[in-house]
Amino acid sequence: MPASNAWVGCAAVAREKGESLRGTAARADGWVLIEHPGPWGVQPLGPDGPLGPIGVEVARRCTAAGVRPQLVRDTHRRREPTDTRRVFLVHSGRGGPWVEQYTVDTVEQMLRLPLESAATGTAPGTGTRVEQPLYLVCTHGKKDPCCAVLGRPVAAALNQQDGRVWESTHLGGDRYAAGMVALPDGSYYGNLDPANAQAVVDGHDRGQLTLQNYRGRCVDDTVAQIAEHAVRTEYGLTGIDDVRPAEVTSSGGGSDVVVVTASGSVHVYVTPDPQTPRRTTCRSETLASPDHGVTSIRPLPAPGRG
Repeated sequence: MPASNAWVGCAAVAREKGESLRGTAARADGWVLIEHPGPWGVQPLGPDGPLGPIGVEVARRCTAAGVRPQLVRDTHRRREPTDTRRVFLVHSGRGGPWVEQYTVDTVEQMLRLPLESAATGTAPGTGTRVEQPLYLVCTHGKKDPCCAVLGRPVAAALNQQDGRVWESTHLGGDRYAAGMVALPDGSYYGNLDPANAQAVVDGHDRGQLTLQNYRGRCVDDTVAQIAEHAVRTEYGLTGIDDVRPAEVTSSGGGSDVVVVTASGSVHVYVTPDPQTPRRTTCRSETLASPDHGVTSIRPLPAPGRG
């Protein structure tokens, strides 16, 4: 796609950013982040990707374990590709998210890492524990131009010199570019720009979500993400762990969701509410109707109080 068309597509998406972001986070229990400072290509972990057959095998193992693999590059350490690279294993489960960092000297050594452990709540303990959050900003222009045009300025604006902000391959939800995920908890953000991104990161470092940019948490399914966001908005709950979807059941064409907060449980009824069809990405002409409907929110009585 010519660059001019990419800009037109990005502008079209930007004009539509009044839509709700809730319920749009990609689903993943864990992550494998592989440093690769060079070009990523269209399919970074495909047979023609920069890691060749090793990348294919890593992707296969990650898919089987329910883990999301990503190629990443440090926004402030531009260098030529080399076989020596950092690899992060990340678990995003609510029971105990964690990050461990490894260094490999050859791409083949990645296959010796406990990649599948990223799907579990117990860290392998064989890498270096990372205590501060990591932030991935999607800049995968080969996947969609918006991600590069809008994502790279955001990654550059997040002037973290301590290896916590990374450019990343496709994170999902191109139309919400610039997009970012905070790890290990897996909170997705969208509609970021150089003017607001640092405040979002600073808030997240303090344990607070920025709700106008918050898309959901990767460990929850779409309906649970929608309900969580609705409860947060209704009651002004912004702490990362202030709200937890606990139970989802289908009911009468919608879904009943029980959401737990520190002050008690809340019932949310989520029903289909398709919005105006719009382009899904800058590159694609495919249209979709976002659906983020919530019909009702009501507190549930405490156990034993009827």
